[in-house]
Amino acid sequence: MAQIEVGQVITERAEGPAPPPAATMAAGRRAPRLWGERIGVVLIALGIVGLIQPWVQGFFTNGFTILLIGTIIFIIASHV
Repeated sequence: MAQIEVGQVITERAEGPAPPPAATMAAGRRAPRLWGERIGVVLIALGIVGLIQPWVQGFFTNGFTILLIGTIIFIIASHV
């Protein structure tokens, strides 16, 4: 092992294989976190559309609930 002095800048990389990307798992499948984030974003978009459209009363009434559920799913998935 080499001695490192105070203030010395280390530019060498550790030996070994590079770690896999955080968003993928073995065999190229996506991590569950990514799916949770996507579902959350889709629900957030649907909730906003439901709140601003005037044609379907049921969609308008439940727009805030859809938006809230999407936000909660996105927050949970992005912090796991």
